Amino acid sequence: MNGWQRGLTEAGVGDPRLRAEYTRQARGLAWYVPAHYAALRLLLTPATAVHVVAAMSFMHTCDELLDRDDRAPAELRAARFAEYETRVRRALESPRAPSGGLAPLWHTARTHPRLAGCVEDFLRAAPTDLYFAGFEQESDFAAYVDGYTLPGLLLIAAVLAAPEEPPERLRESVRLLAVPVQRIDFLTDLAEDLRAGRVCLPRADLRATEVRPDDLRQGRGTAQVRALLARTAAKCWADLAAAKRAVAGFPPLYVPMVAAQLDVYAHLLQLAEVRGPRLLRAGVRPRIPAAAAILLRHRGRTRTEAPPDSSSLSRAVTAASAGRDRRRG
Repeated sequence: MNGWQRGLTEAGVGDPRLRAEYTRQARGLAWYVPAHYAALRLLLTPATAVHVVAAMSFMHTCDELLDRDDRAPAELRAARFAEYETRVRRALESPRAPSGGLAPLWHTARTHPRLAGCVEDFLRAAPTDLYFAGFEQESDFAAYVDGYTLPGLLLIAAVLAAPEEPPERLRESVRLLAVPVQRIDFLTDLAEDLRAGRVCLPRADLRATEVRPDDLRQGRGTAQVRALLARTAAKCWADLAAAKRAVAGFPPLYVPMVAAQLDVYAHLLQLAEVRGPRLLRAGVRPRIPAAAAILLRHRGRTRTEAPPDSSSLSRAVTAASAGRDRRRG
């Protein structure tokens, strides 16, 4: 029995149809966010990886619903998402497992009761990005993290955290992670956001460095633009340093997973600093040898009994090398 099949059994997933649905969602994540998928398979116990797949796949489904037909009016996409919200709530409230894509979420929420409340918070938060109009000041960025990024990461934290962990302490720990994750994503995705007509850096920072939005849209590598990017990178490094404290908020078994994610984001930030103004034309993704080294280093600190099957990880790393890691935040 390979690592994934063993994980399904240890996670209490006995029904063949439910096992098949978990497996389908795992394959989807291996395509959609291969670097994250490789990390969870390497650094989590098989059973925990199964439950994290359910949480991450739910997040991905929500993203897809909101991003589909991105030229359609926000109100139309919000209405479509509201229909899905109703289906999710009915499924989680049902005493019997639903069929189809919500079955893994239902089963994982029964195993990790904290998850149901986090799903509700995420459903309320997910449409926020439809109405995003940029940030005026740092406080606006902080509000975006609290209102949009944090509820998503709490879905995964609900699976990883110890049941006795106080909710407020868990939220505080995860917020320390959410700030650098979101800020670094905004920096590395700057070109993509500019093409979509969004400037995801506080306008106060643009004014402080005398950069106009058109300077960014036109890809101008001026001294002022360099100063803006350096200012943003300095904030990212400070956020990463603060996030090191968040590791203490998770059970020791899951510390390697959290620490590895922070190291991968530090690697991304280093690449962004090297790229400089070229970030206005194209983003950066993790370099596979460096990311693999980070994961393997932290793998040596886990307490899992056996590594996952190599074929799944090989596919994930191959996908990552093709640059298909799309998940924001």
